[in-house]
Amino acid sequence: MKKITNLIIFSVIAIFFGSAVFYGADEPAKRHPSYSLLGRDKPPADSPLNPNFVVSNEANIKESSLWRSSYIPDRLVGLDVADIDGDGRNELVYVTPHNVYLARRSGPILEQLATFSTENNITIVSVDLFDTDNNGKKEIILSAQYSDQTASSLVLAYNGSKELQLLVKNLSWYLRVTGPAGQRRLTGQKPSTNSNESYGGKPHYVEFKDGEIKSQGLVPVPRNINLYSFNIGNLGTQNTRLVAAIKSVDEHLTLFDTGGGKVWESPDSYAGTTNHIVLPTYREQSPNLVFLPTRLIIDDIDSDGINEIIVAKNNQGGVPFMKNLRSYNSGIIEARKFTNLSLVPFFNSANLLPGPAVDYVFQDFDNNGTKDLVVGVVIDTGSGMMRDGRSVIVGYIDLYSQKPEQEETAQPVATTRR
Repeated sequence: MKKITNLIIFSVIAIFFGSAVFYGADEPAKRHPSYSLLGRDKPPADSPLNPNFVVSNEANIKESSLWRSSYIPDRLVGLDVADIDGDGRNELVYVTPHNVYLARRSGPILEQLATFSTENNITIVSVDLFDTDNNGKKEIILSAQYSDQTASSLVLAYNGSKELQLLVKNLSWYLRVTGPAGQRRLTGQKPSTNSNESYGGKPHYVEFKDGEIKSQGLVPVPRNINLYSFNIGNLGTQNTRLVAAIKSVDEHLTLFDTGGGKVWESPDSYAGTTNHIVLPTYREQSPNLVFLPTRLIIDDIDSDGINEIIVAKNNQGGVPFMKNLRSYNSGIIEARKFTNLSLVPFFNSANLLPGPAVDYVFQDFDNNGTKDLVVGVVIDTGSGMMRDGRSVIVGYIDLYSQKPEQEETAQPVATTRR
């Protein structure tokens, strides 16, 4: 009996100090080293991502070349790729709980351009890039939470200096950019005044004006769909307008029509992460961490005029019955097509070992005119002061192998997992 008791105690300690988030413990602010991140055209022997894709129903998705950053000594929260300075070239913004980094890929090198650090009592939970003033330059939209568990979001801009410019802070909204490519809109949701809930009311389309967030009307999504769990776009050969969402309880990927009717639901869970918002109170029977899913991307991957959905499927480890404890040991990225009222697998990556995807975008990362799949992978969430987190950014470069006009002469090929 004594041996069993000791074993249980040892297991709890191991989980507590392992790669999990436990009761929303604050992480100390860290700065990334000032040296440039070195990319690699080919993965090293211990690459966290296998570049080989398993392809379904499509011969033109290739085993794309793999780019990988150096290790980032912190836990990644999110990333995005867009033109920040209006020069026609895209930049990469990636964030950790207390730090923001602006960089641009130049050949194999990821050149760091600017940084920003929040106050220690403000924790970043997501990042998006959006042109709030229609000047051709994207601003950095940071959803963040204050230490008293209230929303305290920020907007940053790049003015050419080594420190990003703070345009506004203490916004009482959580913010996200939603919609398919070419139709993205700034979306927000206020935290709930009820101490046992995360959000108050439905998501809104919003605009940033005169240093304030102003509502432009409700987003047409079903009940209980929150800001971080959905995207809206046209899918299938009929360009059907659908809401793709991650259900809050079982995290099943679900499609709804514009009237709120369920069209399709996956049998498995998707998009799970350790990113979270903390509720201000905690009761023994209720969790005080609300975990945020990865983003759902709606875009035309193969340039055939029909959108696909890109989503992560991370493999959860640890002990799922503990409401405030979560860890993931690996994951994959899936793309699915909407066919015959179902989401049919289009392609998926091999395992993202040794960690899960926390965020990803489908944008032109290397500025060659072709979109790339850029993925942030958390290798180790860290354990507060005991151990730093560890992350890496991986790019599947030129994911689609042929131009649309070449498709008629393309010969089908068999692609298998190696």
